[in-house]
Amino acid sequence: MDRDEDLIRGVGYMVIQASHLEREIEELCRWLGLAFPRPEHHETIRVSDKIKWCKQKIKDANDHTLESLDKALDKTVNLLEKRNKLVHGQIYFASNAPEKIISTKKGVHERELLASEVYDLAENIFELHQSLLGENAFKLVEALKDKINA
Repeated sequence: MDRDEDLIRGVGYMVIQASHLEREIEELCRWLGLAFPRPEHHETIRVSDKIKWCKQKIKDANDHTLESLDKALDKTVNLLEKRNKLVHGQIYFASNAPEKIISTKKGVHERELLASEVYDLAENIFELHQSLLGENAFKLVEALKDKINA
């Protein structure tokens, strides 16, 4: 991805990468769903609830090799919270001033928003969605094989 100082392009890239990360979470739910029954309509709940469910099922699997997956889910929560602050905040542009973001939450002050910050977030999300199952798939299969075949 070519970085530039275009904040709007950076936000778009970040939103696209976050959608891919959310797809990876759904894929992880499907994998865990082979060993643990998923609640009805689980595929349509908020991604934060899916992550909580995944973390609980990883705990239920009781396999220390899944610790890296559990930590990756913590990182996922963190990155998606940062995404939400940007997407749900109000970004203002002015020709004679730096871009700023104003939170929709009371008590959170407006601040300057740099394109580099948004690109950093987009790249971190990209790296995580590339590695989430990529680095944990074999561990997950090994940890769940007895529950899947049961």
